[in-house]
Amino acid sequence: MAYELSVEELRQRLGPADDLQIRLLMRLPPGKRVRTMLNVQNVLITTWQRRLRQTYPELSDLERCQLMFERLYQNG
Repeated sequence: MAYELSVEELRQRLGPADDLQIRLLMRLPPGKRVRTMLNVQNVLITTWQRRLRQTYPELSDLERCQLMFERLYQNG
């Protein structure tokens, strides 16, 4: 069975937000900031999809997608 972190465990593992990184991002023009956010979102979703594919190879792509959204809904 795969080990999964709770939201609180993940927050503890990641640590506090990086104030310098946040200030640097806030200096970017809005379009570039949105593009950066979308790139990060793409990396996260791709990582989650790969992890689910490894953990649940018996599920179809649709079932894995549904599982991903169920977990997103549960964890905020």
